Amino acid sequence: MKIGICDYGIGGIGLYKLLRPRTTADIVYFSDSGFTPYGKVPEEELRARMEKVIAWFNSMGVDRIAVACNAASTVVKSNQDITGIIPHGINLVMHHHPDSIAVVGGTRTVESELYSSVFGKNGITTTQRVAQQLSIRIEAGDIDSPELDADIAEIFGPISESEFILLACTHYPVIEHRIRRFTYATLLDPCAEMAEWIFENWEGMNGNSKDEWFTTGNTEQMQFAAQRAFGVELDHVERTEL
Repeated sequence: MKIGICDYGIGGIGLYKLLRPRTTADIVYFSDSGFTPYGKVPEEELRARMEKVIAWFNSMGVDRIAVACNAASTVVKSNQDITGIIPHGINLVMHHHPDSIAVVGGTRTVESELYSSVFGKNGITTTQRVAQQLSIRIEAGDIDSPELDADIAEIFGPISESEFILLACTHYPVIEHRIRRFTYATLLDPCAEMAEWIFENWEGMNGNSKDEWFTTGNTEQMQFAAQRAFGVELDHVERTEL
């Protein structure tokens, strides 16, 4: 089996790290960092872009696709072959049965209100905070600067007393150690929930353990940021046009 993982940038490497030790399936990773940050893209434009991404994966012989990006997941309809991370984030929160939840994500994720609408219907009070600048910093390899801490303080300060905070962007867990300086909340990362769903629902996850890395952006920057943020050495990244 060949699995595709896509994200605007390196955030989906968190999902890759959960999958790789438990499967020999081949994995094709696609970073679209040469495009406008997904969190800033209008809904219809992002929908069209994701159609191109999915078509590209199909041309690469990918059997199943994991959309490890909350912004992209707002416009992707999940089915047995394609799963977006938002349903897994919702399930993760529902497992905890909170009275209230704070959601931190990119602009597109927050403005879609996909999280807040579901939580509201289930009687969960929801507070949302936009944190687009955090993913931009992490893409640049910044996981420990004073400027990063200043951004975290601004974003998480108003929700620091929350019992639960959903990290609605796969970039954020790599700076959990910095976020915890500003809140004692339980930080919820949907990636583990997504990985477990994949192992439970995608049969025949066998292959040659081959990894392929592609980006529409800067290959060297992707290698640098992947190592800095996730500790993953990417031997070769191929630049592709879409």
